[in-house]
Amino acid sequence: MKEFALGRWTMLPLLTLLIAGCSTETGPAEPTMTRHVLQHDGLEREYFVFLPSAYDGQKEFPVALFLHGYGGSATGTEAEVTQGLNFYAEKFGYVLIYPQGTWFMAGDTAASRWEATSWNHISDAFDTGPDGPICAHDENPVECPPECGTCGKCGWTSCHDDIGFLRQLVARITGDLSVDNRSVFVSGFSNGAMMTHRIACEASELFAAAALVGGRVERGFECTPQNRIPLLQMNGGADETVPSDGRVSDDGYYFASTVAVTERWNDGESCGIKLQDWSSATIEATTAQCTIACGDTTHPSIDCLWPEGNHRWPGTPGFRGSNGYCVSELQADSMPEQSICIDPDPSADTWGSSLLFEFFDAHRGS
Repeated sequence: MKEFALGRWTMLPLLTLLIAGCSTETGPAEPTMTRHVLQHDGLEREYFVFLPSAYDGQKEFPVALFLHGYGGSATGTEAEVTQGLNFYAEKFGYVLIYPQGTWFMAGDTAASRWEATSWNHISDAFDTGPDGPICAHDENPVECPPECGTCGKCGWTSCHDDIGFLRQLVARITGDLSVDNRSVFVSGFSNGAMMTHRIACEASELFAAAALVGGRVERGFECTPQNRIPLLQMNGGADETVPSDGRVSDDGYYFASTVAVTERWNDGESCGIKLQDWSSATIEATTAQCTIACGDTTHPSIDCLWPEGNHRWPGTPGFRGSNGYCVSELQADSMPEQSICIDPDPSADTWGSSLLFEFFDAHRGS
């Protein structure tokens, strides 16, 4: 039977994984990742669950949702974009949940067809927001998801009910697994960060904190969570795909700046516009430049800029493989058009991943 690599461990075949993941007699002897589905809004939605080796079904563990970027997959983001986020979940003792966004087959010819995955991060296809146009081009540069009907000139992501799906997923996870309901976190990369931005505002009661990596909503769609929760932003200073300062992207879109996000996140509080320098042991030896707002409250907002970083995971030396446009063998049957990911780099120790979990740890039980 064929074995496959997942995270930084060689995993057993799918059947063994499923048995280990479902056992109630003893906890898994090694970290495991399993595939699951739920029905929402007439669709079968897929997600993956990583259990650290210490998980025994008795002690309550913190849990984090991590959302992939546009065109990527749940397992591809873990393997290639983050270079093995499961390694850090094992190290810090977290259950990790990787939901899969919806997708359709894009491309005009057989040779150009690909699985266009996305999250509905601003709810349907807007051309203009509260602060004016959200894109600078005259025509939609990407194919419109069929469920949207029309995308105008600026729409590019799903129109499915991803807010409802993620709410239902959190309910299932907190109901089925031994996790701390007060230590549920949400994060994502790129389009996944945009979706994180939205769900953390609209369902803030579910989460202890949120982290946006390489992505924010379009300008004018910044938001304030009803329940004030901590926020971490990590972005590359050389990122032209989702620029951190609000300038137009290389694809012609206007995304909110990190400063605007911080101010709206803490709307109505004077601390939201008072930025102070911030650092931690994790980033002391890096070039990351961080500020904090509302640092003396229970909902600090940390904004970290990696000056030389582009649109990739913070601290990684460069893009790897197909940059997440792939799947592990655990997901190959459900997304057959995707290539198989390369294994995570075992020599990499990315500060972005460490900072993410240290941020979560600081706000457990919130």
